[in-house]
Amino acid sequence: MRKSELMTLWNVESWTVEPYGVYFVSRRLVNNRLENEGQAFQKLNISCTNYTEAEVLSLPMWEQLYVQLEKLDKLAQELIQQEVPQEESIVLTLTDIMLDKSGCYDAFALGYDVGESPAGHLYVLAPFDENFTAQQDVIYETL
Repeated sequence: MRKSELMTLWNVESWTVEPYGVYFVSRRLVNNRLENEGQAFQKLNISCTNYTEAEVLSLPMWEQLYVQLEKLDKLAQELIQQEVPQEESIVLTLTDIMLDKSGCYDAFALGYDVGESPAGHLYVLAPFDENFTAQQDVIYETL
């Protein structure tokens, strides 16, 4: 995929190439969940750690991921909510897509900023494999 095609597909507002990876911010049009009416733009941080720009552009998953993102988001949220005690309700908003050559997220992970916790600022990651199948174990990270 050419860079211009990827940037158009994902509505990229910024693109950064660093020695340790490629990072970009996408703006996607989503239903506003608070009002259930109208549309709103949501920023989505996409990090490709330990990838070169050429490797990012050669990944075959971008179009399929874009098309299936809403479905994958819903599936990830269901998996995360299964692990949350029923008396606690958390609102999950997709904030990140993470790829890492080390494979620590399998093929990629969808990330959710949960907010402050006793251990610090909490993120929950839902990993997926190269077939877009959700892995059963979610990952918790704190900053």
